[in-house]
Amino acid sequence: MSALRARTRVAVLIGAVGSIGLTLYAGRQNPSNLLMVAFAVWVLSPFVLIILVDSASTRWPFLARPVLNGATLAVTAISLVAYAARVLRPPQAQAAFVFVVVPPVCWFLIAGALAGAAWSSRARSRT
Repeated sequence: MSALRARTRVAVLIGAVGSIGLTLYAGRQNPSNLLMVAFAVWVLSPFVLIILVDSASTRWPFLARPVLNGATLAVTAISLVAYAARVLRPPQAQAAFVFVVVPPVCWFLIAGALAGAAWSSRARSRT
């Protein structure tokens, strides 16, 4: 395993644990345990997607894997910064908005990175 891939896996772990911690902290006064579990699963979904894609990436062309690693680092940074910024602000009625919106944004970022890597790999293989 390359050093970059190892660092990326550590970043996924840090991002997932940090995101869950910030989500649980933000919802600490919520009386619904079911809602907190649902939010935890929702917030973890981009990291699970990254792990699944990373598992399949061992047979990918050389240039596609660094793109996935970059997307992984971006998803980790975006998630942690957005959730921390929300937690550090005073409580509001719309506090859950960030926790609802960030996972789909991360999915699109991952999908865009994969599409770009696939297109680039295909274009290079034709030449």
